[in-house]
Amino acid sequence: MSAAAATLYGVSGLLESVGLVVTILDVNSARKRLAGYLTRPRNVYATDAGAIVEAFNANVATNEEKTIEQRMADVEKWKQVDLPQELDRRNTELMVRLENRFQSDLEAARKNVEDQYAGLREYVEGSKQKWWESYRGPILLIAGVLVGTAANFVALG
Repeated sequence: MSAAAATLYGVSGLLESVGLVVTILDVNSARKRLAGYLTRPRNVYATDAGAIVEAFNANVATNEEKTIEQRMADVEKWKQVDLPQELDRRNTELMVRLENRFQSDLEAARKNVEDQYAGLREYVEGSKQKWWESYRGPILLIAGVLVGTAANFVALG
């Protein structure tokens, strides 16, 4: 075997060994980044679900004595006039509260999804690694194989 072929075999072996070590280190680094991504702190966005609800007070205080007929007349009047208005007011108030709650829940969900997407995007992009950092191990391996092939041609020739 010629000295040139021996040198090329040595360089090939060195490149392949370094490529394997770098690839193993990169795989280990990727596992650590994945563990970091999976255990990263998460933001939780609260909604106004705990909003204070006002209860209707049904107590009526009066000083005057009423007969049963007067009380029945008051109940009938309340049923005819005040009850429909109160039901409409409560319906409107309920719809406003539900719309506000839904908007708040929707906004919190949107913020949660955006945070998760940003974290996943950062992980997938490799924390903004340059292409050389991502592919240096395989590149060194390929270079070692090519140099080894060249050494085979030199040894034959």
